[in-house]
This record gives sequence, structure tokens and C-alpha cells, in this order.
Amino acid sequence: MRLWPILLDSQPECLRGAAPGTSLLRMTLGADPVVTHLDRWLRPITRLPLTVVAPSSLGIDLYTRQLHEACPSVARVCSAEGFADLLADLDLSDAVLLIDPAYLPFSEADISRLLERHDLERGVSHHLVAYDRGVGGTRERVSFDGAGRVRGIQRHYEPATWPFIAGVSATVLPVASAVVGERLVPQGLAALRQDLALRGVPSRDVPIQTGAFRLGDVSGLLAANEHFVLKAAGARSAAEANAPILVGAGHSIDPTARIIGAVVIHDGASVEANTTIIGPTLVGAGATISAGAVVAHALIGDACAVPAGRTVQDSLWLCRDGETGDLVQPMSYRDRLARLPIEERQEDEHLRTVSSYARLKRIVDATVAAISLTFLGPLLALIAALIWLQRDGSIVYGDEREGVGGRVFKCWKFRTMSNGADAAQLQLRAVAQVDGPHFKMSRDPRVTRLGRILRATNLDELPQLYNVLVGQMSLVGPRPSPFRENQICVPWRNARISVRPGITGMWQVCRHDRQAGDFHQWIEYDLLYVQHVSALVDLKIVAATFLTLGRMKTHVPPSALIPRVAGDDKITAA
Repeated sequence: MRLWPILLDSQPECLRGAAPGTSLLRMTLGADPVVTHLDRWLRPITRLPLTVVAPSSLGIDLYTRQLHEACPSVARVCSAEGFADLLADLDLSDAVLLIDPAYLPFSEADISRLLERHDLERGVSHHLVAYDRGVGGTRERVSFDGAGRVRGIQRHYEPATWPFIAGVSATVLPVASAVVGERLVPQGLAALRQDLALRGVPSRDVPIQTGAFRLGDVSGLLAANEHFVLKAAGARSAAEANAPILVGAGHSIDPTARIIGAVVIHDGASVEANTTIIGPTLVGAGATISAGAVVAHALIGDACAVPAGRTVQDSLWLCRDGETGDLVQPMSYRDRLARLPIEERQEDEHLRTVSSYARLKRIVDATVAAISLTFLGPLLALIAALIWLQRDGSIVYGDEREGVGGRVFKCWKFRTMSNGADAAQLQLRAVAQVDGPHFKMSRDPRVTRLGRILRATNLDELPQLYNVLVGQMSLVGPRPSPFRENQICVPWRNARISVRPGITGMWQVCRHDRQAGDFHQWIEYDLLYVQHVSALVDLKIVAATFLTLGRMKTHVPPSALIPRVAGDDKITAA
């Protein structure tokens, strides 16, 4: 199979009014145009010549000349209509790698991964998709019934239940599937993906793992430019670290100009007296920074001029000499929030202690779990035999739960319910005796006679020692819950998956409002534990677990575990 690389160029709205022929592929980011960055990525993947599909809004002759000046290795330039003729000239056993720079991956590793997936299924098309981002990693939608009444609120989480695709970065298309039916004229890879689906061409989506720059937006262009500017700065020697990166020749930089940080200045650019440029910033070829101007974290287009005394910050500047400034492309408030730098917090003593304790806790967990499984082996075998004699399903049951970082694992328990318990829960949901997303009822008809004994003594949870041994759980931590329970509260879920779930925890030993429904306590105690996790707190929870299991206490107040917690009741005797 031969793989033909093809780039789909475009001229998004943010580039309208720029220098003639300006497009995404010709847009300079860092030291090189986008087409050069992509050509460098593709060389190790395929040695076949590079083809570019030109934007329909630009004249093909002028565009071709300018593109060859930017990247001489481009072998062919065609229009969108000429793309169908190009495919017709290829063999049916060939494939084309289409790349749309509008969604530029952070790394070429994602393109290599796309090709690896295609090698496993060469008969279908594969799409490298960029998923949309939600505020805080979530998005809510209101669900309505047929009468227009609110049925409920659905909360989507990244990446567990996230179906929102922002765009398609690359597509591997078998030529055999592209020539079926009418002529194929791509209008972007998202439209091509939909067109192929309508034609009945099978396809697979491969999610981008490293992320993608959305070059069709000002914020995406600025973020990508900063990435490539800093990459160019990082490749220099220590002696050159404080000097601007000069690309080409013919630069004019006044001695009074102050250039701070990573700044790339292209050939023929002029930086006049008393100017200040703060990186990461790019000054395009032939651009002028007039006297007294201040430029910070910006992208100055080719042949553009920043007027004297003007401040340009977090903007794409496309104004040429004599223009009024209508071509300045500032970021929207939403984009500005998205680009706010996340400053690395300095570790205080508590954070350092927690980090050190987490490593020690893992060693203790594994050791205790191994010893416990060894000594409890006869008891585990006896329980397994009794469950087997019931001949009602498997001996152990593994339910999918979310662990640290949201990673899903099988949480093991001895089977205490009859077959079909999951399906029956939907019918019993209306009589559940809890006020949260979990399910609980005092006399659950799904529980077997042996299961009631195992649940009353908590012996059904002994197989979770295996989860502790392999690092999926801890002896002490928040209760392991499936995604359907975790999704109800965003801060609560984020806190819970920041630590390993535990066999026992603060909620299990402190809850005291079971009859009225204690979901509020579940959230409160989980958050308290994560905020105050320490060896002393864990030891107190283990001791409280023996007290409550032995019926010596009905519950332990949180102040007995975390002294700084005030306002709770006293310890209640059984």
C-alpha cells in the first residue's frame, strides 16, 4: 500500500484581510510556516510527494507560487474540484492521508497512531478527531419528554461520556472507498467524514490524545504560535538564550529596543526605538514595530505595522501600513479565560507530606493485603464453596468502578444477589431508601439468604483485598463508586478520583442519617477526607471501622477523626 500525503488548506475568517494569499498553511508559527511544520512531520511517515488542496477563495496561480516559496517540497497544488481527478489517478490499493491544519495536533505522535490503527483495518477509513472541551471538563444538557416537560439533567464528563467532536485533524482514506459513486470534493475533513458515512463507507474514529490547536480561532493561533516559539527557543544554546531568534536576513533592530523572553523575528522586520517586545511573540517577515510600541504575547503578521505608541497584547495583528486597525483580531472573553496561564503552585509542607505519605501508604496497602489474603485463604475458600452450592450465578461479582484519575476497574465482591439483579434494580428504583444516586433498600428482594449474612458481616467485601494488592484500591479511602453515581456533583467527583478508593472510609464510619437519606453526608465526608488525608486520619478510620463493625459504636463523629471539624454531635453508644 502506498500512502499519499495531502494537505487541505483554508482561509478562516480570522485571516480575512491579511496579506494576499495568506492561508493556514502559509501562516508562520514560530520559525516556520505551518506547511513546513507538517512537511517535517510527514517525512518519517511517507516519502511520497506532498500535495496541497488550495482554498477556493484564493487564486490558484498566485497561491501556488507563494506556497512553493514557503515549502519547495510541495509537489502538486490542486483545487477542491481537482481532488477527485487526483484520486482517479491512484491505484485502488493506495490510501491517502488527508490533514486539515484547522485542527493541528500538538504532536506528530497522534498521526503515527492513526496510521497504526489503519494498518490493522485497511479496508475502512480512519479519522483523527479532536474532541470539544467543556468548562471544568463537564457539560450539562436538559432532557425533555414528549410534552416538553423537563425529564432530567444529563451531565457529560470528559472523557467518560463525552460525545462532542470539535473537528477532524486527519483522515486515512482508502482510494477504493473514495471512488465509489459520485466525485468526492472535500470541504473540510468533518464534512468528508459525514459524506463518507452517507455513502456507506465504514469508518473508525481515533481520538487525539495530546490535544489539538484550533487554528481557525485567534486563541488557537496564538496558542500554537507560543508552542512553536518556545520550542524554537528551547533548541538554542545557553549563550543564545537571552537574544531574539532571528530568521532570515535584513533585520533592523534599534539598540534601545527591549526584547524580553522568547521572541522570533523574521527576515526584513524592523523594530524601532524604545519599543518593548515580550515573548512568546512572533514578528512576521517585513513587519514593523514602530517607536514606543509595546507588543506582548502576540502574533504580528507578515508586512504588518504596529503604529507608534500602540500596545498589542494577546492579539493577532494583521494591520498593514496606513490601515486604521480594523484588522486587529483580539480574543473574545471566553477565549481569554481559556488561555489564562495555570501557574504552578508551590508545594507547601502539607502537599509534600501527602505526596510522601501516598507512596508509603501504597507499600502498606500491598503488604497488608498480601498477608490478609494468605491468612484468610481458608475463610475465602469456605465462602466460595457455600456460594457455589447455591448454584445461582458466579462466585464473585465484578462491578466497574472509577478509581484514581477516573480509571475504570473491576471492584470484586462475593456474589450476594441472584442473577438478573442489575436489570431488576431499574424496577425497584422507585422504592429506594436513599436520597442520592446510589441504590439501597432494607429488605432487597434480590439478595440471597447467604448474601444477607455476608452483607451484615461485611464478608462480601473481602475479595477487594485483591484490588488493594494490585493498586486499584486502598485499605482506606472514599467508597468505590461507578460512574453513574459519581457524576451527580462535579467537585465531589474530582475530589474522589484524586485518591484511591478504599474498602473502608470516613463516610462508612461517620454516617448517622441513614433513614432520612444521607447523600449530603457522603459528599461532606469524602471531601473532608481528601482535604485532610494523613497517616493519623487513616489509622483513626481503621480503628473506627472495628468499633462500628463490632457494634460498640453506631458511628464516630468526624471531629474524632479530624479535630479541626466542629459542630458535629457526640459519639453515640450502641
